[in-house]
Amino acid sequence: MFVLVVFISAYYLIISGKFNRSTVAFAAGILILLSKVIPDFDMKELGYLVDFNTISILIGMMIVVGTLRTTGFFEFVAVHVVRFSKGNVRALLTFFVVTIALFSAFLDNVTTILLFAPIIFLVADALEVSPRTFILAGVLAANIGGTATLIGDPPNILIGSASGFGFMDFIRIDGPITLFALIIALIYLDRHVFKDYTEMGEKLQRLANMDPKKAIVSMSAFYKSLAVFFATIVGFLLHGLIGVEPSLIALAGAAAAMILNGKSFSHLSEDIEWDTIFFFMGLFVLAFALQEVGITSVISDLLGSLSGNKILLFLTLYWLSAIMSGFIGAVPAVTFMIPVIQGMTTKFGVPADIWWVISISACLGGSFSIAGAAANMVGVGLIEKHSKERLTYGDFLRFSMPLTLITLVAGTLYILFRFSI
Repeated sequence: MFVLVVFISAYYLIISGKFNRSTVAFAAGILILLSKVIPDFDMKELGYLVDFNTISILIGMMIVVGTLRTTGFFEFVAVHVVRFSKGNVRALLTFFVVTIALFSAFLDNVTTILLFAPIIFLVADALEVSPRTFILAGVLAANIGGTATLIGDPPNILIGSASGFGFMDFIRIDGPITLFALIIALIYLDRHVFKDYTEMGEKLQRLANMDPKKAIVSMSAFYKSLAVFFATIVGFLLHGLIGVEPSLIALAGAAAAMILNGKSFSHLSEDIEWDTIFFFMGLFVLAFALQEVGITSVISDLLGSLSGNKILLFLTLYWLSAIMSGFIGAVPAVTFMIPVIQGMTTKFGVPADIWWVISISACLGGSFSIAGAAANMVGVGLIEKHSKERLTYGDFLRFSMPLTLITLVAGTLYILFRFSI
């Protein structure tokens, strides 16, 4: 009861927007640890509670991208992208959505948002509009694209580790629904969001007329940072073959970027979204506490009672996982669900296809709210830092909910088709 009270109170405060969401989540996690609800806990065991693999990827890539930013790389790319679109803002925004989704399939979502955000900010500034809509559209595209592969979204990394499914398994099962959801998103965003910017093409002319080479601060730093970035991406793609965890690759990239460019942590501290880091740490502790006090086992037994009807079980788990991912976070939700799934497959003989149900629902459902995915929190943090405008939980929900519900319904139909045959 104590854990549930802390959990519900924390989310009430996060949703209400009365306090900083990162401070609330972190404080709730600390309260759980101080309460000794987790028996015999020692700070040396913190790694069991907090997924430092995810935390390290976030910090490492924030540093790599921050170093790249200081070279003028993003201004260089922005000019070329605007020229490619020939001043058609709707075409430009559609290009952003497709490219972000594609990148998110092979990078983690946060890295993709960090890469594209500076370019989007430049375009928004040229149009003299708030970047809020553009960044939020990019965040939703990143969450959709990340569904396709093992490395595209942190929940899939966790599921792959727990289930034993490999890279090609995710492309084979999750790939089709990702493509379908992306097409739906493009149609929705073009008709309901991007149409408002149709007549603004002329404002991009100043950006298009810039000499892209003049944006580069230092050609030497430009090439060094770019080389480190691409080496880090290759490391992500090959991490299974070389036997090195993605988190270590990201941190190695960060170290290389700083050494080659003569940067220190203090130089790049503003590029690290510390609010996001501490928000996640608090959520991980809350999710672990829910498991530790036995709530996981209760849910596993309740869902296991549906094991006689495979489709009913799959759909119930799908929407439960989607809602949990949307409001407590996809990574904490999947962390919570993994022992539930393992209990059902072992105790009730539920088929291994059930892993795909939580993969699809967690990745797509993570778009619901600010707390749903790391990319959401990073995107909101970047908007607030760049534009000095406050983005509330409700603001995000109003933008994300219609499209998220549509893609989740599409996922429901896909599961019915894929696993009922």
